[in-house]
Amino acid sequence: MSGWRDMLRARTNEEAARRRFGLWALCALVVLLPLWWWVGADLAAAVLRPITGLFVRLFGLTGEIRTASDGGWLMGTRLPTASGEPYFQPLSHEMIRRMLLTAPLLAAFLIAPPRTVRPWRALGVGVLVTAGLFLVSATAVTWGEIAPMLNPALAPEPGAAASLVGQPLNPVAAQVALLGRYLGLSVGPLAAAITTWAVLNPAGREALLGGLDETPAGGAPDAGA
Repeated sequence: MSGWRDMLRARTNEEAARRRFGLWALCALVVLLPLWWWVGADLAAAVLRPITGLFVRLFGLTGEIRTASDGGWLMGTRLPTASGEPYFQPLSHEMIRRMLLTAPLLAAFLIAPPRTVRPWRALGVGVLVTAGLFLVSATAVTWGEIAPMLNPALAPEPGAAASLVGQPLNPVAAQVALLGRYLGLSVGPLAAAITTWAVLNPAGREALLGGLDETPAGGAPDAGA
């Protein structure tokens, strides 16, 4: 038993701080993620819906947002289908939830010690970052879904996309849209949470890094030595 205890015991203060942070963050995520996924994300999406309608107009969409049968959104575009009907791009309920995952991830990081000394400032910045990333992601994901319809060469399966009447997107714009879709649904929420936490909590960042920025002992001597 003593051998296991020795293996589990933190050998340095930095290692103890990392373990404490990881345990708190994990416990917070276990509680926050289900609550956010099933309740909080829907409330946030309802608040952000009218703002999203205004924001996407800046990027060639109509701004009209309808409710889909699965609880997701139907984003109005200025593109007609082959039958002449205006096309609405679906954003599934799951997609909308995934684009809002910055909030519970950032909250879990901020709950874990060492904590920021200005929690209300962190809360305000976290809300702005989550909302801003969602607006950009909703726009990018919408165009990322449309890009293969206007550029058939980008479609994963020929004939799988709806037929739209419109000029093909510029190849660079189409690739940017596809990359934005990937980032908005996969990498963006976690990257935004980590970056925002690191900016808001320098003490926590320093504790977890373990003084990596400090000059190691035995380094180059001072010029005046």
